[in-house]
Amino acid sequence: MVAVPVIPVIPVIPVMVFAFSLGLPVPGPVWPVEPVAVVASFDPPTSRWGPGHRGIDFGARTDQPVRSATDGIIDFAGVIAGKPVVTVRLADGRRVTYEPVHALRRAGSPVAAGDTIGTVAPTGGHCGGLAGCLHVGLLRGETYLDPLALFRRPSVLKPITGIPRTP
Repeated sequence: MVAVPVIPVIPVIPVMVFAFSLGLPVPGPVWPVEPVAVVASFDPPTSRWGPGHRGIDFGARTDQPVRSATDGIIDFAGVIAGKPVVTVRLADGRRVTYEPVHALRRAGSPVAAGDTIGTVAPTGGHCGGLAGCLHVGLLRGETYLDPLALFRRPSVLKPITGIPRTP
């Protein structure tokens, strides 16, 4: 009979740690408004002009500060189709749009994740009549992407220590 070596197994569990809840600096993307309440999710159109929801909507208060989710450059700050819009261009060329937002910065201004870029403007219609809703979109060229991808972080697997092994 051949002896088979026993390899101890250390249990691991996936842990998603939110640094901001611990009072630590938050690297990378931050939520544009808090508290975070996604009231409408991304529903990509099947064609360029087809129906769909080209971003995500956050519940927000009118005049609430809006933060840039990522580092970038203000690419546009103005009115489109009667709504005030701010667009931040990322280093990789993607664009993050925020509407309706009264801009506090001009086009060409650099921003870091978490910098205030404007305030939520009063709105009607887009978010089902909610006063103070914030729409966030993400584009690569002319292709709409799910903006929640900006906020997803990989799970971190950490060993559980201090648990006695069973023989």
